[in-house]
Amino acid sequence: VDGEPVEGFLAELEPGLLEVDTGAGTVQVHLVQDGRRIWVHCRGQAWAFERVATVRQGEPEVASDQLLSPITGKLVELRVSMGDSVVKGDTLAVLEAMKMEHRLHAPRDGIIAQITSTEPGGQVRERELVVELEAA
Repeated sequence: VDGEPVEGFLAELEPGLLEVDTGAGTVQVHLVQDGRRIWVHCRGQAWAFERVATVRQGEPEVASDQLLSPITGKLVELRVSMGDSVVKGDTLAVLEAMKMEHRLHAPRDGIIAQITSTEPGGQVRERELVVELEAA
């Protein structure tokens, strides 16, 4: 609370509804899952948390061949064409939502096997396929 850790107890009252007891009082917290996002509602405020893939130290990193749009937004730029060779880290596409740009990078070396049918300037939905790679 106010930047300081607080110890407490959680009790699930029903699915999506928790009661948090900090010893100084209790508060009810509503949780709503929306795709990869979890919305937390408490005392008239709301926060969104997004699940991200993590790799534990010492574990091999597994890269997906499909780059899905992490947001609903405008496809500003598509920097690759079918059959192009790419290197891990290359920017493949640029998306925009709420006046912020989001760049999609190649997760590994490969060849462009498929690209979105959306033309630059068009809308892509969250989790929509933008680019797919195949082995080089």
